Amino acid sequence: MDLQQLIDDYLEGRMSPEDRRLFENLIEENPRYQAELAQQESGKAALRLAGQSHRSKTANLKSWLFSVGVGAIIVLAAALLWLTLGLSPGEKIFKKHYETLPNQITASSYGQSNADLKAQAFQAYEAKDFEKAAQLFDRIPSRPDSEYVFLYHGICQLELDRPEKAIPLLNLVKSNSTTASKEVASWFAALAYFKLDMLEKGKQALQVTAAKPNPYQTQARTLLETLK
Repeated sequence: MDLQQLIDDYLEGRMSPEDRRLFENLIEENPRYQAELAQQESGKAALRLAGQSHRSKTANLKSWLFSVGVGAIIVLAAALLWLTLGLSPGEKIFKKHYETLPNQITASSYGQSNADLKAQAFQAYEAKDFEKAAQLFDRIPSRPDSEYVFLYHGICQLELDRPEKAIPLLNLVKSNSTTASKEVASWFAALAYFKLDMLEKGKQALQVTAAKPNPYQTQARTLLETLK
C-alpha cells in the first residue's frame, strides 16, 4: 500500500487500532511521513472549513431570502389593508360596483351631422382613451336625439376619476330610448355620488334606476337594501 493510501486511511479512520499505532510509530520515525501527513491534514481541514462556510452562506442566503419574502408579503398585505381601510363608505361602494359601460352605440345612431366627430369619440372610447374621448364628446353640439353623448361623456369623466364632472353630464340624460336610458345614467350618477361620499344623493339616484326595468335595476335594488 502506498503512502497516500496509508495517510488517507489514517485520516479517514479506516485503520484498525493496531494498524493505527504502527502507522503513528512510523510517522514519528520518518520526517517525510510527518510532513506529508501535516500537509494532508491541513488540506482536508481547509476543505472542511470551505464546505462549512459554503453551507453557512447558503443557509444565510436562504434565511435572508425567506425574511425578504415574508417581509414583502407583510408590506403588501399592510398596503392592501391600508388602501381598503382608507376608503370612505361611498368609495367602497363605488369600487365594488363600478364597471365601464360598453359602447352600445352603432354608427347608424350618429345621424348625418357631426358623424365623423362622433365616430372619432366612440373610437377613442372603445380604445379606452377616455381623455381623448371626453375632449371629442365635449365638442359635439347638444341635440335632443343624442343624449347618449352625455351618458358616454359622463362615463369618460368617471374613468378619469372626475365624478364631480360626471354627475352634471349624467343628469342631462332624460330620455328612455335604446341609446340613452335615464335609469342607466342614474346608476352611474349614483356611483359618482358615492365616489364623492354623498350617500343620500347616491340613494336618490339609485331609486330612479330601481324604479323601471333596465340592466342595472336588480343591482340598484339590492344595493338600496344594503344601505337601509
